[in-house]
Amino acid sequence: MVNEYKKIVLLKGFEAISDYHFNTIKSLLASDLKLTKKMQDDYDRIKIADLMEKKFPGPTCVDKLIELLKDIPSLKDIVETLRKQKSKVTRKIKTTGKTPVKKNKHEDAGPATPAPMTSRALESEKVEETAVGQKRKSTTKEKTGAKRERVSQEQGQPPSPSEASMSTTTGQAPPPQIPSTPSSTSLNENQEPQAQRQRAARRNVLQKGPMIVMVLKATEPFKYESPEKGKSTMFHATVATENKFFYMKIFNTNLKEKFTPKKVIILSNYFECKGLLEVDEASSVSEAGPDLKIVVPKSIIKRANETPKIDNLLKQASGTLVYGLFLLHKKTVNRKNTIYEIQDNTGKMDIMGNGKWHNIVCEEGDKLRLFCFQLRTIDKTLKLTCGIHSFMKVIKAKKIKKELVDSNFTNVNYNDFVQVEIPF
Repeated sequence: MVNEYKKIVLLKGFEAISDYHFNTIKSLLASDLKLTKKMQDDYDRIKIADLMEKKFPGPTCVDKLIELLKDIPSLKDIVETLRKQKSKVTRKIKTTGKTPVKKNKHEDAGPATPAPMTSRALESEKVEETAVGQKRKSTTKEKTGAKRERVSQEQGQPPSPSEASMSTTTGQAPPPQIPSTPSSTSLNENQEPQAQRQRAARRNVLQKGPMIVMVLKATEPFKYESPEKGKSTMFHATVATENKFFYMKIFNTNLKEKFTPKKVIILSNYFECKGLLEVDEASSVSEAGPDLKIVVPKSIIKRANETPKIDNLLKQASGTLVYGLFLLHKKTVNRKNTIYEIQDNTGKMDIMGNGKWHNIVCEEGDKLRLFCFQLRTIDKTLKLTCGIHSFMKVIKAKKIKKELVDSNFTNVNYNDFVQVEIPF
């Protein structure tokens, strides 16, 4: 039953927030969970939920997530859901705990009917095990001493990543751990191979679907070049279900007409890669019939249009993907690249533009809308860099002066500015 709290964190919390907010949570938890930069880059929602369950057992796990999310206005609905779900589970545990358990726990709680493992039950098991250990010590002191030493060494080691993932699959609470201070070097060495396998498994994961989504916005097709496909075209889009939104990469430009704002479409045989959805020639995209409609809450649309604040970006892990609309403060053209300095009311950051994004037509006061740019540490400073699939749109300051309400671009109709964007 204790594992129900992790279920709330994972399904009602992590799965309902965007990749940006999830990366923010990882950054804020880095100290508590002892996450290195590499671990922040590699660990997905399931792995972070496993670590939170160990660090913050029981309802504390949900309380910690609520504490981190409650200060984000756009996530109030999720915070309220977490509180309600936690209350339900807590009442269920209290009701179950009223029944006295007199028989041996290991005999009564078989695989088919696992008994709830509360903190008091764990403590009583420790007392029983200690008493048995003391009794055996009086009869076979030497053998028991050697055995206790081996058990102590095993308990002093942290559980392996495979054991952590197994606890998620079986729904059983992990055994109590004896505090230890293992070497951070050996811990990282054990976790890195597993993280590499997880990262490889997450690349281009086929999702057969179908999934019904509403199109929120889409870019015009643009040219790009990759080692695998050579020169080709693609476009970006943002879609949403009734409870979350997704950024998309569409590699089949024949589908452009289907990605019209407010149109409901059905996705099948698409791919998921690092939280993004990808559609190619083998995927299926069809328009939903008139009887098939979805209602996307305003809170989801608002979150999809939000631009992350620069002070939050500076706290993110290297490799984080960034989407948003930023004010151009200064443009510096170098021989091989161009530095676009962006600014908001929380700070400044540089965008490193090279290739097709070198010396684009823009000036101070314009807005730069970024798609699929990536945070990288350059000269010990986090900067936004462009990749193969990155795309940048320029929105001229004169055209948006009256309409633009704030730097988050949340109260402006995205489609109103298509005609003023500068093509490249």
